[in-house]
Amino acid sequence: MKTRIITAIVAFIIFFPVLFFADTAVFPIAIGLLAAIAGYELAGCAGFGGIKYWYINLPAAVFCYLVTLCARIKDMLPEFVPQTAHTYTLIFILCTLFVFYLMCVSVFAFGKVRASRLMATAAMCLFAAAAFYSFVKVRDYAVYDYLLILIAAWMTDTFAIFGGKFFGKKKLCPNLSPKKTVAGMVSGVVGAVVGFAVYGLVMDLAFGSDINYLLRIAVAVPASLIAQMGDLSASALKRDFGIKDYGKIFPGHGGVMDRFDSVMFLSLATLLFIFAARYLVPGLV
Repeated sequence: MKTRIITAIVAFIIFFPVLFFADTAVFPIAIGLLAAIAGYELAGCAGFGGIKYWYINLPAAVFCYLVTLCARIKDMLPEFVPQTAHTYTLIFILCTLFVFYLMCVSVFAFGKVRASRLMATAAMCLFAAAAFYSFVKVRDYAVYDYLLILIAAWMTDTFAIFGGKFFGKKKLCPNLSPKKTVAGMVSGVVGAVVGFAVYGLVMDLAFGSDINYLLRIAVAVPASLIAQMGDLSASALKRDFGIKDYGKIFPGHGGVMDRFDSVMFLSLATLLFIFAARYLVPGLV
């Protein structure tokens, strides 16, 4: 527990400047690096970790990085580069090339690698790339409220740990995640509600924002549940592939996938909601 707390504090100190410069190229580059590490970890999860499988895990990392950068590609290109390329077209090309490449690897490396695991790597990396891309895009749509994604994920995780430790008896899903309890799940929801309310108060005091606290609380509940589903889905992948952690970059926490699984799931859900709201009610978001 002590190691987890120290790591969380150090990671926050490093990550905070990135949030401070969220309106610059620093943000997509930094988030892209997280995406690249996640891509490498997911390839390793499927059995393609280490230098031996560089021709799989390196392209996976590069793919996740480039897709994340696409969230702001038009702002990052030099002025002399034509700005006519459609972002989604570029993403489609990257996804197609990545999957096409892995399918070719399944042919040329047949007998050395399993095609099913290559396709699993493709699917997992597509998810990771879309998730980190979504986080950057949500920030552009909601300049301040995008932080609620982090608050929902991490407050849920923190409260769930302590709630499960002190009140947890009934297991939530023992076959998938033996340590998770129903009390921990409920505590996680409470943590998200507290986090949303406190953040709303801070925004109100700092900027005089007219905060609808009831709406914030109402949103915090599904946000926490979605975050917990992201955590459980990442655990399902680990259990299926027989690994304990995705990586070791965060002592006490594991890898990027271990630390950001909830954030990734929630980022995707939030961007989908924004797109749906913009389509169904133009001008709402």
